[in-house]
Amino acid sequence: MSATSDAMNRIVVNIVRLARRPGLMLLVAAGVPVGVFLLLGLLVGLDAVSWVGWVPFALAVVLAVPVVVLAVRRERLQRATADLGDHRVTTVGGVVVVSGEQAGSPLEEELSTLGEALDEGRVHTARWFPRVEAAQRALLRAAGGPVNAPYLRDDLRVTLVAFLSTVVAIPLGVLGAFVCAFALLLG
Repeated sequence: MSATSDAMNRIVVNIVRLARRPGLMLLVAAGVPVGVFLLLGLLVGLDAVSWVGWVPFALAVVLAVPVVVLAVRRERLQRATADLGDHRVTTVGGVVVVSGEQAGSPLEEELSTLGEALDEGRVHTARWFPRVEAAQRALLRAAGGPVNAPYLRDDLRVTLVAFLSTVVAIPLGVLGAFVCAFALLLG
């Protein structure tokens, strides 16, 4: 494991630990209104005489999808980073056998790794959120692959869309719950 990979793992573990409670608060803040909207939309649909009465329930299901996706991604991230910072490996002594070419100094290897990561970050191949995808590829290159950075296995673009949709689901869930409650009270 290189110094860059080790530093990235320490930084990511600390960021995930700092974001644990706000992430849970976001999921609860989105889950409660969307859940109430789902329940009230189901009641409106059961009380309806035509298919139009099921539209609120369908909208609530659409709002629930990104919340569930973000909850699953958050749990995967928590599991992937749970034991990253805990196990420090230090070796004392030992023999290193180098066959073939002479290896460069550790500084040259680190600079080469960072240069490759920067080059990888300049290539934008994705159709949607190309910079996010390029940044994820660059981080994977700098970390030494998904073995050293298991938290980068999931596509960050999907997580970003789920996060933004979850933030939008909060006011829409509240609005939908109020509309369904008024429809039930008036109907």
